[in-house]
Amino acid sequence: MWKKLALMVLILALISIFTIPPAEAGSSHRVLKALALGGLLAAFPPPPPVFMSRAPEPYYYPPPREYVPGHWETTREWIPGSWERVWIPGYYDRWGRWVAGHYENRQTPGYYADRRVWIEGYYRSY
Repeated sequence: MWKKLALMVLILALISIFTIPPAEAGSSHRVLKALALGGLLAAFPPPPPVFMSRAPEPYYYPPPREYVPGHWETTREWIPGSWERVWIPGYYDRWGRWVAGHYENRQTPGYYADRRVWIEGYYRSY
């Protein structure tokens, strides 16, 4: 508080010395101005330099995060084939002979099917 007040008084004194013209122009006023300015500068020496004993602690910045919204993706999945046992009733073949009823194993082949899957949103860190 006192340093601020002293600094403001010094600044006002210097401004008034150099801006207000004297009533008489002469060399004696210039000498007085120079002596006053030198005395004021000598009265307030510059502050001593400040040396830090160690480096300041680094500040931790959390990594930036970006939200990736959810979206639909189309995936291809394999549907396996299946076997089923089917009863074939008796019939006459193309030459007129009787074929008795019997069971046959029939296979349905596997195939690929496209399916839409919802992928949830997430936060991505760099």
